[in-house]
Amino acid sequence: MSQIFRKSLTTHHFDLDWNRHVTSRTYERFGYDARCEVLREFGYSVEDMLSNNISYLPGSTYVRFLSQQFANSEITVESQVFRMDHGILFWKQTILGSDGKKACQLETTSRLVQAEINIVITAIPEINITPYEFTIHPKPILQNTVEHDYYIPFSDMNCYWNLPSDAIWKVFEEGRFLFFKEIVDLSLIKETDSTTFFMGGEIVIHKQPEPGSHVKILSWIESFEKIRFYFRQDIVDLNGNLLASMKDEQLFVSLSSSRPRRAPAAFSDKIERFIE
Repeated sequence: MSQIFRKSLTTHHFDLDWNRHVTSRTYERFGYDARCEVLREFGYSVEDMLSNNISYLPGSTYVRFLSQQFANSEITVESQVFRMDHGILFWKQTILGSDGKKACQLETTSRLVQAEINIVITAIPEINITPYEFTIHPKPILQNTVEHDYYIPFSDMNCYWNLPSDAIWKVFEEGRFLFFKEIVDLSLIKETDSTTFFMGGEIVIHKQPEPGSHVKILSWIESFEKIRFYFRQDIVDLNGNLLASMKDEQLFVSLSSSRPRRAPAAFSDKIERFIE
């Protein structure tokens, strides 16, 4: 059984998003911070890694959000880490709110790289659990997608001069806003007292997007139900090479009561042609 590592953190007012609760990227940042502390326990502190030209490279993530959190919430991150083939690390993390209830669950992969070679940390136990099986499939050739240009700022780089996972999540979040602004019209949020909550999803990084580069975000709806839909996005470079993919579950919620509700008819009508 892998050891459980615990780290406590506090949410802040600047962690609140437009839906008035702690943004999804905060949970990923907390998870990353906890991973850094665990790596320190195994002799790979950030300071030592930078001194030895070792980089931390994020991989793919499965995430579920289970309860809302707000500012000044005392958060506990429980982390387990396992070693997979080729030195890839598998992280299983549970984020608990101040009431002890689960707020978020993360399954993430990452690797430590030195001179383009993955480092194998033999002190980390081999994986003995079954990871989540991703369901993202390639974009259908004839899929009617919405395309947006996006510039990846150099300022999103971390100390390893690459994009951390939360910066890649930010690209997808921006694409989500651009899709709804263009296709649905954000004014419907107030007019229908309806918003959508990001309930969880899959993020697959095929190749690290380059800071300072221009990319395209392709967006469409994979499937649509009465109170939720599954949103799909691909990030591609200007040559059409696939860099990262995301599938997220969006739940329709009353903005005033924060309770699930049926999708407004006006929303359904506008997005129908973008459903697979």
